[in-house]
Amino acid sequence: MKGLWRLDAALARLETGLLALSLFIMIGLAVLQIGLRNLVGTSWFWIDPANRLLVLWLALLGALVATRRGEHIAIDALRHYVRGVGSLIIERAATAFAAMLTGMMAWQSTRFVIDEFQFKTTTFAELPAWPFELIMPVAFGLMALRFAGLVFVGRPEVRDV
Repeated sequence: MKGLWRLDAALARLETGLLALSLFIMIGLAVLQIGLRNLVGTSWFWIDPANRLLVLWLALLGALVATRRGEHIAIDALRHYVRGVGSLIIERAATAFAAMLTGMMAWQSTRFVIDEFQFKTTTFAELPAWPFELIMPVAFGLMALRFAGLVFVGRPEVRDV
């Protein structure tokens, strides 16, 4: 069990680092593009599509961090009316549902990335699209695992990185 906690801590550091790096790169590219347009009167064609991909990465990495910290979007209308064991059952059922949905998203996004690979879809600068889209199955898969862990183990203490 200790090994799983270490793995989760390492993943937490990696997620946080990738999130910060993605944001830094996206802001840097946007500032560069604005500068090129306003100061030089030109632009680099690949910056806008690259920033669109970085928005995808930011959204999914942010969702991963929120899931890890228990700050993800939750609809808890019943929590105000049910106490005790009933509240625990409702919370576990909702978490199991979230695990199922994110697992389905991981499966479908995996199929999507495989199709992109097989059909040799390209993105900016004729680069293959599938490596940039790998964040989808990875992030949804990790979210599904985290939600499943919450169903069976419960909520651990939040470890911030």
